Order: sequence, then structure tokens, then C-alpha cells
Amino acid sequence: MHVRGRRAFLIAAGALLAAPRARAQAAFPSRPIRIMVGFAPGGATDTAARLIGDHMARLAGQPVIVENRIGAGGVVAAAAVARAAPDGHTLLLGGSDALMSAQGLFSSLPYDPNKDFAFVTPVVGGNVLLCVHRSVPAANLREFVDHARKTPALAIGSWARGSHGHLVVEALNQHYGLEITHVAYKGEGPMSQDLIGGQIAGGTGSLLSMIGAARSGHIRPIALTNGPRGNRSAALPEVQTFAEQGLDHPAGTLSGWIGMLTPAGTPRTSIALLNQWIRVTLEQTEVRAKLEAYGLEVISSTPEAFEASFRAEAPKWVKMIGDAGVKLD
Repeated sequence: MHVRGRRAFLIAAGALLAAPRARAQAAFPSRPIRIMVGFAPGGATDTAARLIGDHMARLAGQPVIVENRIGAGGVVAAAAVARAAPDGHTLLLGGSDALMSAQGLFSSLPYDPNKDFAFVTPVVGGNVLLCVHRSVPAANLREFVDHARKTPALAIGSWARGSHGHLVVEALNQHYGLEITHVAYKGEGPMSQDLIGGQIAGGTGSLLSMIGAARSGHIRPIALTNGPRGNRSAALPEVQTFAEQGLDHPAGTLSGWIGMLTPAGTPRTSIALLNQWIRVTLEQTEVRAKLEAYGLEVISSTPEAFEASFRAEAPKWVKMIGDAGVKLD
């Protein structure tokens, strides 16, 4: 074959071979997208998932369905996503609990947080808030510690065993020599309801789950962890961080996050589209305003930056848990 003719043939053949791939990529998503959430409705993760899903569906041209796979502090949902087909149609909106803390909390996991996921984008960061029932005579951390020393079997709830909120309780016990009982719930919603009702003396959770009751006076904010920029919360600027009140412990200074992931091996083109849709959604004025009203800060980024941040932070969480001596198996 003539050189020029052969070159033309190869170019044409390459175009024909590339066409099916281009059509397959352009077809994503070809069916509804599922976002797995590891906690019950009413908490920060579930609320963010539904808010993002509603807006992302318009950009993706497919329904976005939120599924609550409750259990083990988000581990059940993370395992379901790790086993899903790597095609971009199954997402995990998960936090530092199931992806970083779990590495120190469990001797083995049904997935490898370092290998089984592709990172799409962080979504929001925020503070973990310690609140007490209005009957507890404490307005700040010092007064709360004094009250806890005089009150046997004082109970503080969190959204799950091994959660960031649970680690805050353990930090209080270790630092101040207390014997607070931790009560694990299956999500922030049930925990907040019991706190408002006085079934537990205190609770740790996101501002989303507590800010309404705090502003109405049913519960009282005592302290909060650092936000994603080492800051207090703009939604409750008068509440001091744990560090500001003398608890300089990683449980109080490390900031958790909620981010979107998908199974490892998902095509980069699909990840790029998901990243684009989520970031565009988070830039919508109404979406950002709602998240900020809930005390959450938008922290979206590129997939590469998200993965780099994860790999830098995970060892710090594992060390904190090891130092605290907390194990869940």
C-alpha cells in the first residue's frame, strides 16, 4: 500500500476504533446514580447528599437516588460502594469516620480505604459541637468538666461508635480524668432527639443536627472542634473551640470532612464529569447558603487534591485512635 494511502487508512481505522469509546463515554450516566450514605436521615451527611443529589440530577440528566446504608459508623455503606461496579453510577458520600478513623478502629475492614476508592471531591467540612441539655448547669467547658466530676454515669451521645464525636468523649475522659459514658446512636437525628428530650445529658454532632435546638434554648453549646481552616463556626461564632478552652487534643483540633468517592477503577472521564457536576452544584448560591446555614463549609477541590489530602491526614487519625486505645473489634 502506498505510504500516503496507508497513513490515511490508519487514521480512518483509528477514528473508527475510537468512536465506540467516545460513544460509551458520552453515554455516562446511562442510568440513575446512587449516593450511598452510612447514617440515618437528619444528619449532615444525609442532608448534604439529598441537597447535592437534587441539583446534580439536572446536570447529569439522570435521577440521583440517596440510599441510607446504616451501620458501623459508615462502614456498611463504604463496603457496598467498594463492591459496586466501577462505572461511576455508585457514589459514597462519606466522612473521615469510615475512611480514616476506621483504619485504626478495626483490625480488618471489608474494604481497603487506601486502594478501593477513587476520589471525586471533598464536599463540606465543619465543626463537631458538644452540647448539653438545658438542665445541665454548665455554660462552658470548664463548668461542664466540674459538673461531670460530680455526676456519676453522666452520658454523652454521638452518631456512631468510633465517630469523631465518640473520640471527643474519649479525649474528655482521658484529659480530665472523667468517667463519662458514651452512648452510640445510628445517626445524628436519633441522638439529637434524645438530647433535646433529656434522655442523655450531652451530645456531640454537627451544627446541622443541633443548631436549631441550640438557638431555641433546648440545648446549650459548650465547645466545638476546629473547623476546616482551624476556625470557629460562622453559624455560632460565640462558641469557643476546645483548644481555646484548654483541651489541646487531636480530637478537638483535627477537622473532619464529608466527601464524594466512587469505586477504584472508575474511568477518569466519568470522575471528571462527577467532579464538575458536584462543584457546579456547590457553587449555586442557594445550595451554598443552605449548607452554610447548617454550619458547614464548602471545601470542594480536584480529585487529585482530595486524594493528596486524604493520604496526608489518614495517618494522623490512625495515630490519634491508637493513642486513645479505642478499638471496635
